[in-house]
Amino acid sequence: MRFPRPHSLQSKFLIGLIATSLVIGGILYAVFSYYMGKLLEGEVHAKASMVLAQVDSVQSYVRHVLRPAMYVKLPDAFVIEAMSSSYISRRVMSRISDGSTHHVYRRVAIGARNEDFEANELERSLVARFQKDRAAQIWHGYENIDGVRHFVMARPVVFREECLRCHGTVEDAPVELVERYGDRGFGHEADTVGGVDFVGLPVTASVARIHGAITTYAIVFALAALFYFVATNIIFKRIVANSVRTLTTSFRRNFQDDTSMALYREVERGDEIHKITAGIERLSDYLYETRQKLQNYATNLETMVEERTSELARLAQARQSDVEMFARLLAGSSRSQSRRELWRATLPLIAERFDLERTVHLCALSTNRHYSWPESDEPPALPEDWVSLLSESRPLIEADRAFIPEESSPGSAEGLLCLYHKPGRSFCAQDRAVLIAIGRQLGIAAENFAALDSIMRHNANLQAVFEGITEPLLLADSSGSPIVVNEAARALSRDLSGGASDSGNIIGLLCGMGGQTGDCDISRSIGMDQVLSREVALPGGRSFSLSIYPVLANGADESGRAVVYVHETTRQKRLLAQMNQAEKMATVGKLASGLAHEINNPLGVILCYGELLRTSVPQGQPSDDVEVILKHTRQAQSVLRNLLNFARPKVATDKAVDMVPVVRSVVDVFRIQAEKQGVRIEVAVDGPVPPVNAEPQAVEHIMANLLLNALDMVPESGGQVFIELGHDPGASDVVLKVSDNGAGIAADHQPFIFDPFYTTKEVNKGSGLGLAVVFGFMSDLGGSIVAGNLHPEEDPGREGSPAGAVFTLRFPAASQPQEEA
Repeated sequence: MRFPRPHSLQSKFLIGLIATSLVIGGILYAVFSYYMGKLLEGEVHAKASMVLAQVDSVQSYVRHVLRPAMYVKLPDAFVIEAMSSSYISRRVMSRISDGSTHHVYRRVAIGARNEDFEANELERSLVARFQKDRAAQIWHGYENIDGVRHFVMARPVVFREECLRCHGTVEDAPVELVERYGDRGFGHEADTVGGVDFVGLPVTASVARIHGAITTYAIVFALAALFYFVATNIIFKRIVANSVRTLTTSFRRNFQDDTSMALYREVERGDEIHKITAGIERLSDYLYETRQKLQNYATNLETMVEERTSELARLAQARQSDVEMFARLLAGSSRSQSRRELWRATLPLIAERFDLERTVHLCALSTNRHYSWPESDEPPALPEDWVSLLSESRPLIEADRAFIPEESSPGSAEGLLCLYHKPGRSFCAQDRAVLIAIGRQLGIAAENFAALDSIMRHNANLQAVFEGITEPLLLADSSGSPIVVNEAARALSRDLSGGASDSGNIIGLLCGMGGQTGDCDISRSIGMDQVLSREVALPGGRSFSLSIYPVLANGADESGRAVVYVHETTRQKRLLAQMNQAEKMATVGKLASGLAHEINNPLGVILCYGELLRTSVPQGQPSDDVEVILKHTRQAQSVLRNLLNFARPKVATDKAVDMVPVVRSVVDVFRIQAEKQGVRIEVAVDGPVPPVNAEPQAVEHIMANLLLNALDMVPESGGQVFIELGHDPGASDVVLKVSDNGAGIAADHQPFIFDPFYTTKEVNKGSGLGLAVVFGFMSDLGGSIVAGNLHPEEDPGREGSPAGAVFTLRFPAASQPQEEA
């Protein structure tokens, strides 16, 4: 192979190519090295984050599952191997730092309880960093540990309030910790950084593998570049030289004079590109001189060309005007909201384009309906066969007027476009195609308006039906997000969200809590293509029935949808429960009435003879035995009185009673007992409270039973009973709420608490008739009683109190309130 001369064009080209290849190779090497480094950093970052996440999982399990369970099993002991989150997480993660893999995990502190986990110099610097920047949550970087380069990730260990039992003062710490570690590891305060979680992953081997891959890439790139240079050197000269040779051969064939042949031989003798280029430049100068000579012979031809060019320019201007007119017609039809606006927007544009005197749209259904520009009530002058023009889709173009059917397709004419020229003006042959296209465009626009009007009418009808449905109805996608909702659905979303949202997104409000599937089984209904029904119960006691009707997708690109019908069943279920309770109460009442009468007489005899016997026996053991007999006899009579009250409640009356003084008087009676138990009773009256038609003794009995239950349920120290009395004008009810901060009502007890003889109290502490009697009184009054549990967030006035039971009683307000004497 012959190498080019050092200063030839080919040599310069190859040198530039080599320099460019080196620059590109260097850039690729740098980019590849940077990318591989970032890839390695991302991988080790993810692994380190996974280690910290595993540590969090272990500590969360200890804090929220294992430690509480151990406190239940061993309330007075502290087992560090099962209750210390730091100890357990270090033991679980100890296999990471076994030394064979150079992986490091350490949970260290300054002044650590165990000297093995005292922070070293690097770890102390990280603790200082987090103490200085409290907003920092993580730090990562590269450090050399024992001669091995590691990727290090660290996060602060913050002492929370619950950590201070073991890390606060020595006096408050478990005895087991003090005996095991002495006074080390104490004295920390809440929300302070005392240590770090430290994870180190070795990267030396990975960096070596990356460098090896990059070196291999550089060698392959160099070999490919060498092959590319050799091939380019061969191809460059052959292709360029052959192209120039082809060019000179063409000159030789077309130019046979002496001057041309001399220039051709000079070009052919050149063996370098710059010489060939110089010869071609001289040949170009010769051609220029020859061209100047030819121009002298083309003067007449140029004049003809100018005339033809002028005519073509005029035609091009006309076509440009047509394009602009069609664009304005399209814009005008897009802005129009009705057919009248369509003709008002388009007819002036057509008249302007053809310089017309008048433009008219004639409706195909009636000649009395037409739109004219300029506006005029005068009907247009039509040809005798104008009807056949419409039926046959045939345009008629005369010298001074034209009639064009407005149709999107043959046989579907919307009207007739009538065009009238000014005097002395006429249509030309080139206008025919443009006018037919205008008629087609107007026909399409009019047809679109007809379709749009039909769609709008159908949509309005469907919307009226949709909004007229009184139950919540919505169209939702497969995730439960609403697409279309009616007013009832929007009202329900406002109700369930407390006025925060009126978007109608009731699926998330109904099924997005309590561990339920967030889409109310909509995706399952769509996937199965079956109608599904389900019941949803909310924490507040409301319940809903959902019927899901899947709608098939229109195409593969459209996800499935479903129509969801929502019906609230709260009232029906409540009425059914009340009916069942009333039936049970009636049945038990009959039984209780008979039993009370049959047993009460023998008890009276026992009590009478017991009183006589007490006066005749000597003091001592016989007298005490008689007192036991009398005590249990009176207790049995009390149960019988409750049975009679339950069987025959006579609480309704025509006399109105003021609830406020009655409630306060009962509270005053029980206040002494409550103070002895360390329980606080509060009464709150919300505004004026109307009287109710009830016997005061019945109200006192109801309050007494509820207060006795509350005092039995609250803790003896720090207990609280809260009584609220108010008026609900909407329901015309007096509302009485009795709540406490006890343990609340268990879910499995709640359906039975109003049943006679059902009690959760200890033996001899309750007969199980108190709430049953209250239920009977409220039924006789025409009111209601509902039991539930009270959560702290439901009562801002008692923030911080634990959950307890709440009884809500509704008394019908008296229709004619009586003034107190």
